[in-house]
Amino acid sequence: MASGAVMVRCRASRGQRGFTLLELLITLSVTTIGLIGLLSLHLSIARGNDGASRSAEAQQITATELERLRGLRITVDGNDFSNPNLMQVLTGNPNASPPVAAPAFTVQGRGGMTYSVTRSVAPLISASTGLWRIRVDTAWTEEGAAAGANGGQFDHHIALELIRTVQEAL
Repeated sequence: MASGAVMVRCRASRGQRGFTLLELLITLSVTTIGLIGLLSLHLSIARGNDGASRSAEAQQITATELERLRGLRITVDGNDFSNPNLMQVLTGNPNASPPVAAPAFTVQGRGGMTYSVTRSVAPLISASTGLWRIRVDTAWTEEGAAAGANGGQFDHHIALELIRTVQEAL
């Protein structure tokens, strides 16, 4: 400073001073709250997609099993048991007659989800009508919930059925 130069400090006018620390903290807080809300929305959408995917998978398992049962013969051809009929597949006895409920079996789905599949055959009105109702039920419990938890609100169930004649040739 020996050269005689004088430092002058210029004060900015009142409207051009920039942001205060308080304004920046408020902006940061509001932005953070908004981002947390978006993250919550994203997570709930992802959960909804998982639920829809599981429902679609259960629907496919149910429809596949129903079509498999629909394609089986109703009657036994003489003593030829090499080509199983519907009752043999469901009960192990080719000469069984409806109504029958087959034991449940499980299917492993994507992500380790376990689906329980039950099948039943019953006459539509009476055995003399020649009409059978074939029903396939698929059930699963939402991941992370115990079966029957909260009154079963996490238990899901899909059922499909068809009516078939005894004489129907497929």
